[in-house]
Amino acid sequence: MIVKAISHKSIKKSSIKKLITYVFNPDKMKDTQKGSEPLIVKQFIRGYDKNKWASTFKKNDNARTFQHSRRTVLRHEIISFAPKSSQYLTREKLKILAKYYLKYRSPHSMGVATVHYDKSPHIHFIISGVDIEGNSTRVSRKEFKAFKIKLQKFQEQEFPELSVSIVDHSKKKASALN
Repeated sequence: MIVKAISHKSIKKSSIKKLITYVFNPDKMKDTQKGSEPLIVKQFIRGYDKNKWASTFKKNDNARTFQHSRRTVLRHEIISFAPKSSQYLTREKLKILAKYYLKYRSPHSMGVATVHYDKSPHIHFIISGVDIEGNSTRVSRKEFKAFKIKLQKFQEQEFPELSVSIVDHSKKKASALN
């Protein structure tokens, strides 16, 4: 699997809401092949009101212990799989992967995730830039790379049928092996 990370620096509620609106677009969340309900995974977030999510993310960032102009307010991260893996990606597997990601990527941060089904299934995450105590959740590139390797080992162990989505994270730029 390939993991892409994008930092969002704007504290404006409208910017936060714009990202939430994009990630939780009902048309992108529809699984037209299997017809299942949209999958939403949450960590330290209550309810399903997207406006309240935006307010909660903003309030969480306002409690940041260290203020600076280049801070990351939200992280938009995406896990994508090889198209050949689509046939093996069930709702339950995607849910397990999303929960694992949130738990180990940023264990004390607010986060929400959903699956987009356009082209092939991929998981979108919105994770707060600070944990629930106001401390930055920034990780170095080396730490993020170590997390991606840990995530992939989990995938290999739990879901060997997704082997076509294996990526060599030891290279500078990740590349699919198959």
